[in-house]
Amino acid sequence: MTNGVEARRKLAQVMNDTVFSFGELAYQEVETSNYLTDLLEKNGFAVERDIADADRLGGALGLGRPIIALGSDIDCLPKANQKPGVAYRDEIVPGAPGHGEGHNSGQAVNIVAALAVKELMEREKLSGTLVIWPGVAEELLGGKAHMVRAAFSRMSTSCSSRM
Repeated sequence: MTNGVEARRKLAQVMNDTVFSFGELAYQEVETSNYLTDLLEKNGFAVERDIADADRLGGALGLGRPIIALGSDIDCLPKANQKPGVAYRDEIVPGAPGHGEGHNSGQAVNIVAALAVKELMEREKLSGTLVIWPGVAEELLGGKAHMVRAAFSRMSTSCSSRM
């Protein structure tokens, strides 16, 4: 399992940097969502969209139970940093939003973990379903409430990463 994660170190960094570059505010996480769901589809996940009127949800892979969900927030902040590697606001585009609390890194960690678990499940012929869900509009306290009503009742367990 560790080797599966380690083998995807560069992918995790690329995802982290790519999501950071989008810097999309609550309910506007379109590019972030498209990028992450495209990546999931390319890795064999079935992507289900337009759940909870969010028009963005990650993907599911596998069959049967348990259904294990991994999620993390993807929105940015109106006045957070736009330049990677600095811990203060350093604008690239004047007045534009940015990431300041790790919402760019959580899904990178989750997707790398899911890909490693997928590999293990296939090798060991384990049943179960992996689900990746995004925390849309977390800064407005909106996305998770919709997800709970629309999708979480189907899950056996759900883990959320906070970076």
